[in-house]
Amino acid sequence: MLKDMSFEDLPADWAQRPITDPDVFEGVIDLIVTDQARCEGSTYVLLCHEGGRLMQPICLPDEPHTVDVVRVQSGLTRLFTEAAGEGVHDVVMAIARPGRPEPTPRDRDLRAAFEGACSVAGVRLLGVAIAAPTGVTAFPADGSVAA
Repeated sequence: MLKDMSFEDLPADWAQRPITDPDVFEGVIDLIVTDQARCEGSTYVLLCHEGGRLMQPICLPDEPHTVDVVRVQSGLTRLFTEAAGEGVHDVVMAIARPGRPEPTPRDRDLRAAFEGACSVAGVRLLGVAIAAPTGVTAFPADGSVAA
């Protein structure tokens, strides 16, 4: 992934590209996630068309300091099942929070809830990013942060 990419660096045709395109991923997350969400904390679900193009972002209220993975997964499963019935095949997750954009145990718990919900609802989790006041970083499945 590109390092320190912002929405200002997005190419003109970003909306026609899959959100997972390394030339647009972090910039699209930067464009969508608000400064307020990064300061207060929120989780975004980016619903995608087949092929990974952005359809609609949704901002969800933040969980407290710990995540009840079962409860979060249950709510997301209902959301993703409904969305799948409307033609959504893929989703992207963006964790907006204060601090540095390196994964925390809480971020890993949120990701686990998303992965479980996607599996049950039959949608693919295309990618995960952490958006902090200092920038956006991709959060790969292995839990590391992309360089």
